[in-house]
Amino acid sequence: MKYLNYTFRFIIFWLIFFLVNRIIFALYFIDEIKLVSFVEILTILPKSIPLDVSFISYLLVLIVVLIWINSFLKKQGFISKLVYGIVSFFILLTGIIAGGEVALYSEWQTKLNFTALSHFVNPAEVFKTASISHIFTNILFIVISLVFIRIFKEKVQVELPITKGLNNLKNVVFRIVLLPLLLGVLLLGIRGGFQPIPVNLSDAYFSNKVILNDIAVNPNWNILQSISMSTTNFEGNPYEKYSPEEAAFFMESLNANKKDTTTFILNTEKPNIVFILLESWSADNVESLGGLEGITPNFKSLEKEGLSFTDFYSNGWTSDQGMSSIFSSFPVFPYIAVINQADKSRKLPCLNKSLTEKGYHSSYFFGGQLTYGNIKGYLLSQGFDVVKDENDYQDLPSGALGVHDEFMFSQFKQELKQLPEPFMSTLFTISSHSPFDFPAEHKLSFNHKDDKYVNSVAYTDVCLGMFMESVKKENWYENTLFVIVADHSHSSPIKRRVAQKERYKIPMLWMGEVLNEEYKGKQHNKMGSHLDITPSVLAQLTINNKAYNFGNDLFNPTVRNVVPYAFHKGYGLIRPEANYAFSESYNKVFESRAADSLQKATIKKETELYFQAAFKEYMEL
Repeated sequence: MKYLNYTFRFIIFWLIFFLVNRIIFALYFIDEIKLVSFVEILTILPKSIPLDVSFISYLLVLIVVLIWINSFLKKQGFISKLVYGIVSFFILLTGIIAGGEVALYSEWQTKLNFTALSHFVNPAEVFKTASISHIFTNILFIVISLVFIRIFKEKVQVELPITKGLNNLKNVVFRIVLLPLLLGVLLLGIRGGFQPIPVNLSDAYFSNKVILNDIAVNPNWNILQSISMSTTNFEGNPYEKYSPEEAAFFMESLNANKKDTTTFILNTEKPNIVFILLESWSADNVESLGGLEGITPNFKSLEKEGLSFTDFYSNGWTSDQGMSSIFSSFPVFPYIAVINQADKSRKLPCLNKSLTEKGYHSSYFFGGQLTYGNIKGYLLSQGFDVVKDENDYQDLPSGALGVHDEFMFSQFKQELKQLPEPFMSTLFTISSHSPFDFPAEHKLSFNHKDDKYVNSVAYTDVCLGMFMESVKKENWYENTLFVIVADHSHSSPIKRRVAQKERYKIPMLWMGEVLNEEYKGKQHNKMGSHLDITPSVLAQLTINNKAYNFGNDLFNPTVRNVVPYAFHKGYGLIRPEANYAFSESYNKVFESRAADSLQKATIKKETELYFQAAFKEYMEL
C-alpha cells in the first residue's frame, strides 16, 4: 500500500503542477483564448493527460530504481535525500521551461524546442534580447516552482516508501516481485497504454487552433522529444561536402530555365479537390506502369477516364514521410522525419493553407490511428478544418489497424456530402497495410511471400472502383478533381532492390469532369514525385506556388524535374537520363545508372549537392 499511496500522490502532484502552469500560460495569451469556445478549452485537460503521465512515469522509473538500490543499503537517509533533490530539480526545471515557453511563444508562436535552445550557444545575445516582461515571467514561474517544491516535501516526499533492513521479507518481495510489476506498469504509462502506437504529440492535438494544442502538450515531454529528434543537428549538416555557395548554385540551376507558365488541363479554376491516398500501392500492381496483370482492374478502368502519370515516384518509404512530401513538398531524409517535429513542421507551407486564399474548406479522413508518425499533429498544426480517424468511427467494422476500406469509402462519401464547397478533402486507405486482414477472399497467387499484400491491393481496388462509380451521382461530382495516388510503394512479387528507382515508382491518376476532354484516357510521361503534387495543383488554380521550393509544376513544359528519395540509411536522386543511390550504413553505392563515366560523376555530385542544400533548409526551419 505504501508504494501505491506514494505513486498516487506523486502523479496527482505533478498533474496539478502542470495544470497550474497551463493556466498561467493561457492567461498570458488570454486575447487568443477568448476567441475559442469553452468546450474546446475544457478539452485541453483530458488531452493533456497522456503526455503528462508519460513524463511522470519516466520520473517514477528513476525513483523506483533508487528505492530498489536502497533495499541493498544499510543506511537509509541518502536515497531519500537524493529522490527529493532529483524531484526538486525537475520541478524547478519545469518552471524554467514554462517561463521560457511564454516568452518564446510571444515571439515565435512555438513551444520551447531544440531550435530555441541552440541560440544559447551565444548566451549574451539571448539575454540582450530578453525584455523586462520576459524576465518577470521567468521569475514568476520560478517562484511558483519553489512553492511546489515545498508542497512536494510536505505532502509527497514524506510518503516515500523507503524500506528498512537489508534482507527482511519486505525487501526480498520488493526485489523479486514488486519491482518488475511496478516497472511494467510504468512502462505502460510511458508508452501511453496497450495501443499499437506509443503516445506522441498527436495524442495531445485535437484542434486546428494551434495554441490549444500547444497548451495541451506537456512542456518537458515536448522539449525532450525535440532534442532527441534533432540529434543529427548537433553535428551539423551530415551531407555537407561542398561549399554552401556551390550547393545553392546547384539548386538555382534546377530552375534556371523555368518560366512562370503552365499547361492548363482543367476547365475550371475553382474545383473541389479530393485526394485518395492509397496505402502502399506500388506501380508493380498496375499493368500500364509495367506491373503484374489482374491485380487492379478497377484502376485500369479509371485510367480510361483520367490522366495517368507513367513516371511518378514516392520520396520515401513510410506514410508520415508521404504526408509532408505531398502536402508541403518537403524532401525526405534517411534518419529524420520533419513531420515528427512540431516546431519545424508547422513552419512548412501546406496545400490547404494556400487554398484558403480561395476560400477552400479542408478535411482529412482515415480509418486507422492518425497518431502514427504524428500525422494528426501535422494536419491540425497546418490548419485542416476537419480531421477524423478510427476514434470517430468506432461503430464501423474494423480489422487490426482500423476500419476496412469498403466501409471507410462509404463513410467518406457521406462526409463529402456535408462539406461546404469548395473543399479539399482526403481519404487515406488502410487495408493494404500489414497485416492485410481485409474482409474478402484471397483470389490471387504469384507463389510469393507478398501474395497477401497483392490481394489486399486487389481488395482496395474493388472498393475504389465502387466508390468512384457511386459518387458520379452526387451534386458536387461535376466540379471535383480527384487525385488518386499512393502514399509510398511496397515490396512486390516483382523482386526489386532496396534502392532501385523502380522500387519507389507509384501510380497517380487525375480524373473528374473538371478534366479537359483531350486529357481523359491519356498518359502524362513527365517524371515527377510527391514533391510536385501541390505546386501542380496550385498552378492549375492560378494560386502562387513559389513557397514550395523543392517541388515543380508537372505541367510546366520548361521544367526539367529531378526526384530525390530516401531509403533506410540511404538516399538517391533520379534524373530521366541517370540515377544514383548511396547507402550510408554500408558506405557503398547501391545504384548508379548513367551513359558514361562523366555522367556517373555528375549524377553522384548532383545527389550530394541536393541533399546538402535540402538538409540545410531543414536545419533552418
